[in-house]
Amino acid sequence: MKSKIASLLALMSVTCSAWAADVIVSGQISADTTWTASNRYQLQGKVYVVNGATLTIEPGTVIQGRVSSGNDAAALVITRNAKINASGTAEKPIVFTSELDQLNGNLTGRDVGLWGGVVILGKATLNSRADSAVVPAPITDQIEGIVLTGQDVALGTYGGNNDDDNSGVFRYVSIRHGGAIVGTANELNGLTLGGVGRGTTIEYVEVFANRDDAFEWFGGTVNARNLVAAFSGDDSFDYDQGYRGTLQFLFAIQADNRQSDSDDGYLGDKGFEFDGATAPEATATPIGGGFVFNATMIGIGNTTRPNGAAASANVAMHLRDNGAHKIFNSAFVDYANLFQVDADEQPRIDAGEFRFENNTFFSHIAANNVVNATGGTGVFASGSALRPALMTSGGNAISDPLLRGISRTPNRGLDPRPAANSPLLTSAVTAPVGGYAVATTYRGAFGSTNWAAGWTKLWTDGWFDLSSAGSPEVVPIPGSTSRFKNVSTRGYIGSGLGQELIAGFIVDGTQAQTVMIRVVGPGLAQFQVPNIHPDPVLELYSGATKIGENDNWTGTQAATIAGQIGAFALAAGSLDSVLIANLAPGAYTVQAKSKTAGTAGAVIVEVWEVD
Repeated sequence: MKSKIASLLALMSVTCSAWAADVIVSGQISADTTWTASNRYQLQGKVYVVNGATLTIEPGTVIQGRVSSGNDAAALVITRNAKINASGTAEKPIVFTSELDQLNGNLTGRDVGLWGGVVILGKATLNSRADSAVVPAPITDQIEGIVLTGQDVALGTYGGNNDDDNSGVFRYVSIRHGGAIVGTANELNGLTLGGVGRGTTIEYVEVFANRDDAFEWFGGTVNARNLVAAFSGDDSFDYDQGYRGTLQFLFAIQADNRQSDSDDGYLGDKGFEFDGATAPEATATPIGGGFVFNATMIGIGNTTRPNGAAASANVAMHLRDNGAHKIFNSAFVDYANLFQVDADEQPRIDAGEFRFENNTFFSHIAANNVVNATGGTGVFASGSALRPALMTSGGNAISDPLLRGISRTPNRGLDPRPAANSPLLTSAVTAPVGGYAVATTYRGAFGSTNWAAGWTKLWTDGWFDLSSAGSPEVVPIPGSTSRFKNVSTRGYIGSGLGQELIAGFIVDGTQAQTVMIRVVGPGLAQFQVPNIHPDPVLELYSGATKIGENDNWTGTQAATIAGQIGAFALAAGSLDSVLIANLAPGAYTVQAKSKTAGTAGAVIVEVWEVD
């Protein structure tokens, strides 16, 4: 049976699908608990981690939400007295998704709202309440998307006065197909962060096809980096209630997936929606407004809906509510307009506390690539009296960023890295401030590497193009120092002791490494090798655990990469085996086996360093 060449995530979840058990989880987790990759977990309703407990989730674990809506929508909630330790890896990400997801691409960007999402609550500062009630500090509130009464109210409470609060670790996680409707205009975000403190680690997180916002911060000070927001039904990144953290390396791609104007939940709205406070808006303290460095934001663009109608236009950022917003070194493309600035944002602009420096904007609507002074046509959809100054100073530019590829369908046409001649690689940048963001030499979320490859659904289900101009850099961590020597060994399988050929290799260093592994039998015919094996099977092991396999290779990706790294070509449709994987440092073995009992012959086992 032919299997699709994909990242290790897809291989683990499809070809290695023998979970020991399906574990139904509901109610409260009140003691330290570990979820293992050997089981599959299904959330039934809200699952709350409480009473100081830590929920540990092993790399590679799959958590599915039962199809649900209303206040019974499945969700994982880390309360402000608990922690999460979800530390996935580039080759073994943690996946939150719907129970309908077969992890083989059966769900698409239109499959939204099938369950709730992930909520993390902390004790960091808020400057106002969502309901605009004015209360004394320290302010607490009830999180959006969860309706609680009586003694259960504490389960949804967030906020306090500890800006260094630590809610745990959330790393290499993909959250898919969530955003269930709780009530009128009340839906769950993919990842909701309420009052989360800067002691928490949030990095390498994807939210794919969420009905509401992909990411939303309600106050707090948590920093985050390497975030992916794909095909959200509302905003990609949203913060309010005095959020004051730093965000770096943000990537968003949006689409209008509506079948009609009333088809709610399928329209990518704003790229950024940044608020300062609710009430008292003008005097709320601390002043809200985060730092954003190195975002690449792709709007709806000049596309059509699934029903063939023209897509709506969207705006890159909506700034409002007296926030001291600060955006640097970012690129915005395929939006109708860059700015929508509300009148209540004017005081921060007048005070010089709103900063917008060294950013690049380019609309797919040619008439909007101008600095207007009245709103409507041009960079500014509406807002500030200082409109022209925001785009004519601070190193900002209206210029095509020349991204390598923009595609909203899984045809391997998406490559958000800048092309070799892109102005993003040569334009001025603002040096990081605050000690969290790292310095770069480019604008946007990507330089020469695509850190979102290998662990996201955008990769596993065929959006990312890894064969566009330039080297096929697919390492999900920029600047990888991990290396190994290419492996090549010839032998026989299907005869003698063991019936298999085993080759080992080591990835050294400290970061993930992308490799292409091939077990070639039929492909050896071009070299006049006698007695070749007609149909070998490839299995990849980490220790005693099988983490990937392939039977008969297919597709263009492996062929393109083989040409770029100098490997000999395999005939299209041959029965050779190929696997492309992102591997953490460690020791691995490749086992070449015979697909058919009693069939023997020669094969060559190869392991190639891709990046």
